[in-house]
Amino acid sequence: MINSLSLPGYQLVDSDEQNEDIHFRLEAPTPVACEGCGVQGEFVRFGKRDVPYRDLPIHGKRVTLWVVRRRYTCRACKTTFRPQLPEMVDGFRMTLRLHEYVEKESFNHPYTFVAAQTGLDEKTVRDIFNARAEFLGRWHRFETPRILGIDELYLNKRYRCILTNIEERTLLDLLATRRQDVVTNYLMKLKDRQKVEIVSMDMWNPYRAAVKAVLPQARIVVDKFHVVRMANDALERVRKGLRKELKPSQSRTLKGDRKILLKRAHEVSDRERLIMETWT
Repeated sequence: MINSLSLPGYQLVDSDEQNEDIHFRLEAPTPVACEGCGVQGEFVRFGKRDVPYRDLPIHGKRVTLWVVRRRYTCRACKTTFRPQLPEMVDGFRMTLRLHEYVEKESFNHPYTFVAAQTGLDEKTVRDIFNARAEFLGRWHRFETPRILGIDELYLNKRYRCILTNIEERTLLDLLATRRQDVVTNYLMKLKDRQKVEIVSMDMWNPYRAAVKAVLPQARIVVDKFHVVRMANDALERVRKGLRKELKPSQSRTLKGDRKILLKRAHEVSDRERLIMETWT
């Protein structure tokens, strides 16, 4: 079982599986040298205690590792020390792999979801997220993009403007609304805004007006997704209008026509091409 835990150096002492939890008791690796003076072979055991560490769930069950942490006394320097545990994060009492997992998942899911999934306290998940966010914030360097993306996101019952660096595929900011004055104000504060060469957006007129006012040098490009969607909507209106003019016997020959019309050219089969020829 210890091999399946993938914790080199630890020795499995005991295990206990319950309804929703699995407990493992592990013996921590023996230190090679004194952590104070570095002398090898001159330390002796001086007490122990079992310390719980959370680990990644196994088959949906919460996992707790009870690690036997020993203290040692060094005969060379007369100090007492408790060795650092490999693969563990002492500050959060969990394995390194669980800590990394929570860091990643807390950016993608609510704290409560990650807490329930891992068996951690919600505050612990929040603290890990905040520490990671603060670290990333210190290293993040904002650069005005050459190609700016402007779109909207429907969040908490309102539309919000979202700005992205299309070349780097990164998020720049999420604004409170998509109103023209809010977008204009944001673009006005954009550092080195003259560096923006292209702005990709949908056909929302307030976006276009804001960009023309603040970024006159930038070329406005309509996101192809919105162009294709509008073309599909127009095609659908024409299709429905024509079907209304047909007799029931004629309409039956058009069964599945919408599915065929929405396909890319290379996805249309020979049989479907023959069907389309009967429409003319």
